Amino acid sequence: VGDNDMNKLSDIYKNKTNKFDESKIDSLINLYGSEQKIYPNDKYKEILDYIGKNKFFSFIINEEYEGTNLPVHELSSVLTKIASVNPALGVTIMVPNSLGPGELLINYGTKEQKEKYLPGLANGDYIPCFGLTGPNNGSDATGSIDQGELLLGKNGEKYIEVTINKRYITLGPVANLVGVAFNLKDPNGLLESSKPGVTLALIEKNTCGLLQETHHNPLNAGFPNGTLKGTLKIPIDKVIGGEANVGNGWKMLMECLAAGRGICLPATANASSKTAMVGIYQYAKHRKQFKLPLVNMEGVQEKLVNMLYNTWLIQCSVGLTNNLLDSGEKPAVLSAVMKQQTTDRARDVLNDAMDIHAGSAI
Repeated sequence: VGDNDMNKLSDIYKNKTNKFDESKIDSLINLYGSEQKIYPNDKYKEILDYIGKNKFFSFIINEEYEGTNLPVHELSSVLTKIASVNPALGVTIMVPNSLGPGELLINYGTKEQKEKYLPGLANGDYIPCFGLTGPNNGSDATGSIDQGELLLGKNGEKYIEVTINKRYITLGPVANLVGVAFNLKDPNGLLESSKPGVTLALIEKNTCGLLQETHHNPLNAGFPNGTLKGTLKIPIDKVIGGEANVGNGWKMLMECLAAGRGICLPATANASSKTAMVGIYQYAKHRKQFKLPLVNMEGVQEKLVNMLYNTWLIQCSVGLTNNLLDSGEKPAVLSAVMKQQTTDRARDVLNDAMDIHAGSAI
């Protein structure tokens, strides 16, 4: 790629009009960019309040519900910039703007559910999380997932009883609006307009028997991550989309995952690769061994070329996928490939950077 091509690409990106005020991103980074551990942290409530009130949770919510509704390419760019400075901060902002209550409500919620929750999600009154992963299932929502039953209450009202055991739920310890997935059975034949199966419900903190008592700290990553437990009694109207959407959970998850997997994780891979590429190139130019800058050594050059190739490939694939999503496509298969490929290639970039840094990387 020649200098003229690079200049053309640069002009294209410069001329794109952004909906979200970039000064807000800079202010967030200046205030909290150095807080590499968002949770647990004495300031975590302050940080989350700032993120919410400044609309960082509103990127996929329509303007009619007070959201900012960013184009995919801008959402990706914002997440990349934040994650390149602070991965924990990037993940904290990424998840509510990916698979979760917001996107599920937008696509499948009843009118009443949208009006009640979407404005609060947009302005930070609600902090969302989504509980899918358990001890025996991850992304496989039709696997060994929590089992629930549809029952009748004393006054003839329908409710769901389900014991959940969710783990590794991002924002789980701090969320006050919680989506949960489970397999619903209807042993008494109470359903009228739907069939039993994987079902998604939305409940608020401290209701229905929900317990949010413990948290994980995977790899000391520093973002809120925890468990959702309890024997829940969920009114049927808490199902996302109402009773008519009972059993449609797998379809709902797959359609929403198509966007989330194709945007947010690739944006994080883009951020880590670019940060590593820029940093290690400067290091290789200035660090000397045997009176030679590392950048002049053929073995180091090979590593740098591999890093540049994978970083460029990640950026190109992110650009292509974002354009597809902005045009209205929902490429479920491509988004899964993007999740795997960009994550693996970013890991390769980091491994090559570690090799060049050698002992100083440790």
